[in-house]
Amino acid sequence: MTNIEKQSDEILVLQSIFDKKFHFLDENQYEISIEFDLNIPITIRFDNQSSIIQYLPPFNLIIQYHDEYPSEYPPSFIVSCFYFSKLNLQKLCQKLDNYPFNNGDVCVYDWIDLIKLEINNEMIFHTGAEEEEDEEENDPRALNGYLMEAGEKLFQYLINYNQQRENEQFQNQLQTCLICTDDIRGLDCIRLQRCRHFYCRSCLNNYVRRTLDNGKFGEKLLCPQDQCKQPLLPTEVKQIIQDEQLYEKYERLTLQHSLELMDDIIFCPRCQYTVFIDDSADNLAMCEQCRYAFCKICKNNFHSQTACPNQWMIEQLKLSEEIQRKRIKTQKQESRVLLGETEERKNSSKSDKHSRLAKNLLYEQTTFEDILSAGRIDTLNTQPCPRCHIRIEKNGGCSHMHCTRCDHHFTWQAVPDTSNPNNISLLDNYMNSAMRIPSVKKALNKVTNTGLY
Repeated sequence: MTNIEKQSDEILVLQSIFDKKFHFLDENQYEISIEFDLNIPITIRFDNQSSIIQYLPPFNLIIQYHDEYPSEYPPSFIVSCFYFSKLNLQKLCQKLDNYPFNNGDVCVYDWIDLIKLEINNEMIFHTGAEEEEDEEENDPRALNGYLMEAGEKLFQYLINYNQQRENEQFQNQLQTCLICTDDIRGLDCIRLQRCRHFYCRSCLNNYVRRTLDNGKFGEKLLCPQDQCKQPLLPTEVKQIIQDEQLYEKYERLTLQHSLELMDDIIFCPRCQYTVFIDDSADNLAMCEQCRYAFCKICKNNFHSQTACPNQWMIEQLKLSEEIQRKRIKTQKQESRVLLGETEERKNSSKSDKHSRLAKNLLYEQTTFEDILSAGRIDTLNTQPCPRCHIRIEKNGGCSHMHCTRCDHHFTWQAVPDTSNPNNISLLDNYMNSAMRIPSVKKALNKVTNTGLY
């Protein structure tokens, strides 16, 4: 076969392999875009940054045929790659020059395999000037090597290119939704950027809307995957819900939530405008928009007293509890003494007195519970969150509290320590003694035969 015939055959083979990545520049010159087949992801590094990527932009190889190829000499070539340094491209030219060439055999595909071996498991972009080797020999066949000062931009470009290629591959394949487990085109799925979990649009839309209805937004709107703590990006929320009004509400609540977490910011109770506060003891807050002066603790009209009336009421209620607790304790001791006297005397004339005492105890129990429940329901059963100051109701369980608004954990201070009588509320102290009072009533009933229970 003549050189022209061998060249034509080689071109046909390369066209069949590379298809659209092969194109002619002129009659005897063509360019091939070489894709690196990265079966294993590689690591790219710049300074202290690193990233793992699966896809790299193509490497360009330009071939120039001459009359003596392949009978005598290999063809001429030019290599071009913007993420290879100039020095590395020159070294690659030397490798191609030194590659064993057999007279009469075509070699372009062998060169392509050699170029693909240039990518190993790591690629480092240097920040300083590399050691210049053979500075006097600037190989004109090495084109478009990157400059050292462009290392950071190149590092970020490769990350973005890898994400773009991954998204293309994802959209062109069938994917299994992690919620409904249906097989759906990747084009109809949404993959979250931070954690790379993906779901069909319908499932993710329902999840986000339900989560927003439950009062979770901003950093609380997490990926629905179990154990995944990555929050959704605002751009992802907008893409998912496809509702401008709902998204505006999401943005407003997210901003408001962020401001509420700041200790020096509260909201005007009249116009909801943001108000900056200080650590002054007078509790005065002034809205700059509507000029409303209010207490920064209770959010009511400003009161000249240093102490907030709400706090004063709670202190008074605690003091009242202490007085009531002492009175009940004294009455119980007196009832025990009277019961002992009754058992000793066995005097039926005393039965009326003990009956009245038992009735008084029952009456005090009912009356005291009614009064105390009315006074406690708005104060002692609720407590402001130490961080965002929103009042929280406790309706059972342990003393560990969790504020769903600001995600703060705290201990319910009103829950008493039963080992310390000074910390026991009146109602709790009374109820803890409930097992002993029926025994007093039973003994009285036995003596007086009144049948009171």
